Amino acid sequence: MTKPGPLRAAVTTSKSNVEIRDTAAVVPGPREVLVTVERVGLCGSDIHLFSGDHPYSNYPLVQGHEFSGVIAEIGPDVDGPLTLGDRVAIEPFTSCGSCYPCRTEHPNCCENIEIVGVHRSGALQTQIVVPAAIAHSIGDLSADLGTLCEPVSIALQAVTRAAVVAGEFVLVLGAGPIGQGIVLATSELGADVMVSDLAQNRLDLARHLGATETILAGGDDNLAQRVEQWTNGDGPAVVFDATGASAVIRSGFDLVAASGRLVIVGLSNDDVSLPIVEFTRRELTVLGSRLNTGLFPEAVELVKRNADRIGAMITQRYSLEDAQQALTFAHDHPAEAIKVLIEVSES
Repeated sequence: MTKPGPLRAAVTTSKSNVEIRDTAAVVPGPREVLVTVERVGLCGSDIHLFSGDHPYSNYPLVQGHEFSGVIAEIGPDVDGPLTLGDRVAIEPFTSCGSCYPCRTEHPNCCENIEIVGVHRSGALQTQIVVPAAIAHSIGDLSADLGTLCEPVSIALQAVTRAAVVAGEFVLVLGAGPIGQGIVLATSELGADVMVSDLAQNRLDLARHLGATETILAGGDDNLAQRVEQWTNGDGPAVVFDATGASAVIRSGFDLVAASGRLVIVGLSNDDVSLPIVEFTRRELTVLGSRLNTGLFPEAVELVKRNADRIGAMITQRYSLEDAQQALTFAHDHPAEAIKVLIEVSES
């Protein structure tokens, strides 16, 4: 089989600095596949890595973990349905299989987790070798929409953790990509969904994806009053925090209905103070959520079912050569940059 030619990669060499470099050709080993990268989506962790405030910022690093591409070569000992030319979306983490979380079917919490574009070389390069087990065929789904499968899988994990059912009032705090995915998934389940965010364009997108109510945070409306009116005084059965901001988490805690569930999916190093008595008085359930546990194929199907509207999440496009500008824009304009795509190769 022909070996791939020279690669080009966008390498984050230091804080806020990206260089385009030629790199050596790569060949898949046992149980691996070589993927020609088509599209890469930028997310919050990419911005933190780029700006140097991520706990795993370790340069030089090729970033990128939300990506789609085409199978260019299959290594030995690969079992399963993957064939040359398949378009795939990558579930960008591997687990050890032996630690306590792995042994108890929580590989997303693996103590030795390895995430593509964080702990190992990522997708901002022409081709990448990944374990075959994390490459999911997406059929005729476009390369653009293939990049959305990973953030949607994170949203599905949160929704699954919350056990949302039809007819429940669901409040989503934060309308970035994960929040938008939560809107899509919960509205499909038949929930009544309200979204709060600081940016009107993100609220407009949430309406497009199924939200029934929106409120501009910091605007004239009072969130607590709107929520009380919307839920007929009951409060939302489920509140999702997709911001990681301590003040927002506290707001969600105060707003959730008695016996309700608060799910924290936003990332932050901040502390938050919560009154212990309210946990027992209102019998609240507070859940954390990260990555996904076996939900990636379901995420692919959710994206496929909503292919005609979920593409509105993609707001900007850049070439691989302009990766520096893409990361800088996403960092400097978070309200506008819902999902920035980097086009690595032609579809």
